Amino acid sequence: MHDVQHRQRAAERFGLALPITMEGEECASHDISATGVLLESAVAAELGATVSLTLQYRKDDEERRLDCSGQVVRVERHGDNFNIAVRLDQPLFQESVPREGGTG
Repeated sequence: MHDVQHRQRAAERFGLALPITMEGEECASHDISATGVLLESAVAAELGATVSLTLQYRKDDEERRLDCSGQVVRVERHGDNFNIAVRLDQPLFQESVPREGGTG
């Protein structure tokens, strides 16, 4: 478990509340890094499951979508919802990932 937590924090995190879908379920992000996403969902995900995510954001006054996938590494009850941490299969921003000694 310690290794999983280290991996989640290998890249700088940004507190961004963006609309996101996980397996088609509407969620909201709490924070995002190049290597992972912490999101809140009304539905719990299975620990260890591979999930598909779609992040929605605006750039240059256009709505954009970014499709990615990752592994569920943590699920915690948060009131009526669940906080779900997903380690991404591929970094969102290649230049943000440590190259030497980092696990991504």
